[in-house]
Amino acid sequence: MGSGIPGSERPEVGCGQSPGTSSAAPKWRLERHREVGSTSDLAKVAPVWTVVVAERQTRGRGRLGREWHSPPGGLWLSAAVPPPVPAQGTVARRVAEALGALTGLPVRYQPPNDLVLLGKKLGGVLVEATFRGGEPEKAVIGVGVNVNNPARDFPVRLRGEAISLLEALGERQDLERVLWAVLGGIEAAWEEERCRLSR
Repeated sequence: MGSGIPGSERPEVGCGQSPGTSSAAPKWRLERHREVGSTSDLAKVAPVWTVVVAERQTRGRGRLGREWHSPPGGLWLSAAVPPPVPAQGTVARRVAEALGALTGLPVRYQPPNDLVLLGKKLGGVLVEATFRGGEPEKAVIGVGVNVNNPARDFPVRLRGEAISLLEALGERQDLERVLWAVLGGIEAAWEEERCRLSR
């Protein structure tokens, strides 16, 4: 059911350079699913530079193991990247910047891990790590963004707190464009951490 793009090895990008989504796109291996329990569970056993994308999650989770509502129309993904493991706040900030640049909307990072638009929750980020021999083996970066899922699809308790790009912009958005913007943000966060450690 999943499909991949060959060539998951990523070329080195010099510190201070911005890894653009156009050069990143062919280097990620995409694994697409209609429905999964959790994209992060699949990414944990996938090679690095793999992105697991699902139309729907049945056991999506956020911070502290909380349930993450993941209906069709949203962007639900988990990316496996090699060490260094970027901070959750760095990823959320970079993804917020990427979404803002794509849409022209004032998307902001709100600690500890929320993506906020117009005072409401647009999405969130969860960074986990797998270890081997006591050392980080990979980071698994989960990102959820409300894109084309309308407010009526949110649980009642969230309808006044959440927002989607569909609602903010008044029209359906291209999920592929949003996907690559998010991946550009993830890669920028990974590069920022790599450069920080190399100083």
